[in-house]
Amino acid sequence: MTRAFVFPGQGSQAVGMGRAVYEASRRAREIFDEADRILGYRLSAICFEGPEERLNDTSVAQPAVLTTSVAILEALAEASAVSHRISDGSEPRGVAALPADVIPAFVAGHSLGEYTALVAAGVLTFGEALRLVAERGRLAAAGGAEGAMAAVLGMSAATVERIINATVPTGAAVVANDNGPAQVTIAGDEASLTKVSAALTAAGARKVVPLRISAPFHFPAMGRIGPELAAFMRGLTWRDPVVPIVANVSAEPHLPDLIQETLVRHLTQRVEWLRSVRYMAERGASTFVELGAGQVVNGLVKRIADVKLVNISDPISIGGALRALRRGAPA
Repeated sequence: MTRAFVFPGQGSQAVGMGRAVYEASRRAREIFDEADRILGYRLSAICFEGPEERLNDTSVAQPAVLTTSVAILEALAEASAVSHRISDGSEPRGVAALPADVIPAFVAGHSLGEYTALVAAGVLTFGEALRLVAERGRLAAAGGAEGAMAAVLGMSAATVERIINATVPTGAAVVANDNGPAQVTIAGDEASLTKVSAALTAAGARKVVPLRISAPFHFPAMGRIGPELAAFMRGLTWRDPVVPIVANVSAEPHLPDLIQETLVRHLTQRVEWLRSVRYMAERGASTFVELGAGQVVNGLVKRIADVKLVNISDPISIGGALRALRRGAPA
């Protein structure tokens, strides 16, 4: 069984996320405790107890989503009984800490989840990735684009793009995520997004739903923070991935020498999730394993490819997933 590990992005957060693995897994506790130390506030308490308004703020939600997914991956490694091979936490762990019969052929993250995929593939340590995500959020809040995002159901990206172009000036709103055959995310300034949402509804969109996000990513104006983000990334240690990471902007594996450049483009360019899932499925990935809070990403995957789906979000699902993955059967 060839598998892909996929990780959710912002919007998957929910009060209570990660608490069960924190209570059950030593490695998960270490990840949350490390996040609290690095960030200088109790991210763990916000994840476990809220308030929801604080958790939904971009500057908190993005570290929270990253931390929860990495904690779940570490709990999976711990449950597989081989995670002791790296004991001090100073090296990348991720999928390299898993037994050979569980290691995926690909990893990919949806939007912000791409940073989790970098940790999973050993490109960055968790601490490095957390600092990077926190800096990305800080830059976006301090000098990034202002605006909003919304999910559009019942229309293809091509149709949505055509309606956007007929409704608002170029660059005022864009298709930010091509999530599936009939699910798209749009981003733009508030006024333009309001006009586009009305036009999409009038043209037959089944639903247009505002997203719980305080800044529009994958939007041209967010490129103004690109130089500062690039400068911050140059201070981190980058390693070659141990498994291919399918990049959002190209729907193909990251080229190791271009990862930093691609992450800058990630601020402004579309998330090609539809093409990314098809790329992995067409190359043999028959099981997609989502690690994180909820089932947002596999909810998208099932509309794109005829594959088996496994969700890992708590200790019970970790045990079931390990048994299923090792015997090559669906969970």
